[in-house]
Amino acid sequence: MDILKLSQPTMFVASLRGKCEGSQCAQQLIELLREAVRKQATQVWLLCQELTHIDLGAQQTLLRQLPLLQNACIKLVLCGLPPNLVKQFESTGLAGLFALLPAEAYTGPRPIVR
Repeated sequence: MDILKLSQPTMFVASLRGKCEGSQCAQQLIELLREAVRKQATQVWLLCQELTHIDLGAQQTLLRQLPLLQNACIKLVLCGLPPNLVKQFESTGLAGLFALLPAEAYTGPRPIVR
């Protein structure tokens, strides 16, 4: 998985690209969300238009990080998940725990920093 990110004073934006599977990608997600907490963001936008797969382990990683984000008063938004990935989140019951928005919902600057 490739991650492009952008940090602003109150918002942390990351574009996830490719396949998010395996322990290495799960660790990348943990580090990404912890970075957002350190930067004291109030919102984390994960732009997922170019994400082709997210395995159950990565979904569980996001779930396990929710308390960290909630304790830091950070809202996590997954934006632009392809329909097949939305179905994955719905089938695991995680769709109700995350803000899943269409790609058009994010109108801010696009991440360009690797």
